[in-house]
Amino acid sequence: MTHTVPISFKRLLALSLGLSFLLFGVQFAFASHFASLNPFTQSEIDDNWEGDRRFPSDGATSVSDFGRDDVARLGIDSTDVTPSTFTRTEGIKTVGADNFGDAVQVDLYVDPVWADKAVRAGFWVVGDDGAGARDNWFGIIEFINLETSTSGASAQGDHEGWRFWDSTNGWTNLATDFEYGGWVTLGIELDTDAETYNFYINHELVGSGPGGENFIRELFLNSYNYGEDEFPNLSSDSYAAHWHAGALDPVTKDECKNGGWADFGFSNQGLCIQFVNTGKDSR
Repeated sequence: MTHTVPISFKRLLALSLGLSFLLFGVQFAFASHFASLNPFTQSEIDDNWEGDRRFPSDGATSVSDFGRDDVARLGIDSTDVTPSTFTRTEGIKTVGADNFGDAVQVDLYVDPVWADKAVRAGFWVVGDDGAGARDNWFGIIEFINLETSTSGASAQGDHEGWRFWDSTNGWTNLATDFEYGGWVTLGIELDTDAETYNFYINHELVGSGPGGENFIRELFLNSYNYGEDEFPNLSSDSYAAHWHAGALDPVTKDECKNGGWADFGFSNQGLCIQFVNTGKDSR
């Protein structure tokens, strides 16, 4: 997905401004126009999603897990790995092309079993070129647990946590905090005026990169099969990524307690309880 496309002055200016905001620690509110996906029922997965590069080697199924229903479980079978590194990226994408607007979000469960495994779980998008085809700009935000392998031909890396990818600069590792054992909302916004993708984790901007000028046309949920790799400290065993359409709201005050407010995207418990009591959404 490497492209040599000239960058306009408008794009360079937007990227420079975005970088300045990040350097000075400015936090941005998560915009209300972010669209959630359809619930991941089995019929939704079967009818509206298809394999990307390679269909997940351990299947794509709708399950109830980690406190939620209609969860898409995308399984990676480490004993069923392809010779081609290209098709070791396994996942699903939306069928055909559509208009998903300029901002989409989905929830990912950061599984505690990933702590000692080589893992990738990413949310990808690509834009439309205005003539019914993909443009030259992909955006990816993903969780990764990876170190330099001692053997194997897979793409290298050495990071535990979040990173994003853009079609000009490649991967950018993030120092954003994370904890195993909770749902995290990942958002990608296409700013068609600035021609940039903005990447969000739990409703806060974490980075920006080049994007197109029309709309998001395809969505992807991808992982990677490390079955033929060996690592100093991580295993290359089978694993699964669990995705949820999100857009859950708390119904009772108890759901906001004991850190539950973070799962709904609030910055503190009080704002979560305020939502339950008044309906005022301060996310």
